[in-house]
Amino acid sequence: MDKEEKTREKKRQILEVLKNLLERKVYSSITVEDVAREAGYSKGGILHYFPSKEDMYLELIRDLVSDIESEHARVLKENFSSRERASLSALYSVERFILDKKTTRVLMNLIMYGYEDEKIMQPIREFIRSHFLSYKSLIEGSRANESGERHYSPELIARIAQTIVFSIGMLESIDPTDFDTIKMIGYVVSLLKE
Repeated sequence: MDKEEKTREKKRQILEVLKNLLERKVYSSITVEDVAREAGYSKGGILHYFPSKEDMYLELIRDLVSDIESEHARVLKENFSSRERASLSALYSVERFILDKKTTRVLMNLIMYGYEDEKIMQPIREFIRSHFLSYKSLIEGSRANESGERHYSPELIARIAQTIVFSIGMLESIDPTDFDTIKMIGYVVSLLKE
């Protein structure tokens, strides 16, 4: 393993510790010292890889978004029909944002930090927009081979589907219920096929 690979691996380990802390604690209470202690580094060791707490969070956001977007693209990469793509996208979104409590808690913490710091909010905003445009594209693709008047624009339906997925994910991470996951997936799929 060369020096560059070792650096990437150490940064990945530090970011994993930060994610674990964000799952358990509020972003504002997490210090560089906390990350260092959990990762087994000194504060100076952490600052060697990330010059500031903000840099550490920005890299975490980039990694998280990159993982989500590449996983989503992999799910949709095969030669599926527009309707099948909508179903797979909805299934992935429900799995990633409703059933995966860790991702939801980390994302909520990052959003809260973003409200305090525009540099943190910018990549989050870009991710939310990209997710929205992905849904919109799926809806437009689903409509491409069908005729007939639609009451709602792809933009509105995409935002509603996105709101449902993110909101339920947040609510379920706070107050879990025994809702029927299959029905939820079916509902989001039906929106994306609208």
